[in-house]
Amino acid sequence: MMTKNELITRLKDLHNEEEMAIPIYTKHLESALFLSHIKPDARREIEEMLLTLAMESEMHAKMFEAAIKKIQESKLDVY
Repeated sequence: MMTKNELITRLKDLHNEEEMAIPIYTKHLESALFLSHIKPDARREIEEMLLTLAMESEMHAKMFEAAIKKIQESKLDVY
């Protein structure tokens, strides 16, 4: 079990991790050098995976934001 503040702190940490990952994925997507020595078919597959990771991280960040807001508004203090 954890207190409301402990849970919010943990969710904020997880939110920040997702937020930090997004620029890493997009940086690799924009980097011609990163993909320059890879065959075109493999390059497309990698680009799709990085795009999926970036989009899913954005979705996770929004989910963490919603959970944090809900918990902050809650009267419960132990989870």
